[in-house]
Amino acid sequence: MKNVNQNQRLRKRKIFRTVFGVFSLSGIMFTFQACYGTPEDFGQDILISGKVTSAVGQESISGIKVTLTQSGQYAKTANDGTFAMYCEKMDEYNLVFSDTDGTENGQYQTCDTIVKLADQSERITINVGLK
Repeated sequence: MKNVNQNQRLRKRKIFRTVFGVFSLSGIMFTFQACYGTPEDFGQDILISGKVTSAVGQESISGIKVTLTQSGQYAKTANDGTFAMYCEKMDEYNLVFSDTDGTENGQYQTCDTIVKLADQSERITINVGLK
């Protein structure tokens, strides 16, 4: 009977040590992050922003999907036709503007354009008129 009680105590002690070890490790990690912060992204990012309007009446168009084809990253235009997205810095960007909401805001043709980064700027602003 003593062996059974001793085995149970050893098993409980093992479980306690495991749980205590996990919480101790997470506490150390939390303290490290609080002191030194989270790792930073050392890649150079660029902000691509702009406004999409209708070519005829120059009215803002919402719901247009702006896709960066190199990465598949996209943003949708807001009610005022503006969009913004951060992406990795490259020499040129292939952007596709497509109407994804059907006839809700009218129907517009898909437009694609290539924007080249000429200097070391941190922002690209593009205004597009869709037909």
